[in-house]
Amino acid sequence: MTLHYSWILGLLILTLVVAIPMKVGAHLVSAQHTGIIRCGFAAFVGLLGGILASLIFGGIIGPSLAWILGFILSIRAMLGTTFLGAIGLMLVAWLVSLLGFWFLVRFGLFVASPVTPAVSI
Repeated sequence: MTLHYSWILGLLILTLVVAIPMKVGAHLVSAQHTGIIRCGFAAFVGLLGGILASLIFGGIIGPSLAWILGFILSIRAMLGTTFLGAIGLMLVAWLVSLLGFWFLVRFGLFVASPVTPAVSI
């Protein structure tokens, strides 16, 4: 019985932290596609595009820059916006995602714990 509730809670957290911020950003930059499912899927495809770009171009321009460019270009292609619009969308989505994370921590749905240092023996 609790397994069903954990799936629902997981989907709620994923939607609040990923899909809604992308949707807000898509509306603010006037993207062609602004549906919540498409925005959530665009974040997933953007992640894969960033990884692929990092693997292909990471040795030339650096893995971090290649990942960011791959993510932005994937978002641009999925949601139908300009390159600068995709950058703005990414920044707005990041800020809204932080707000969603704060909301989850504030109301006890997500517990933020400090990172413990690793100890090798």
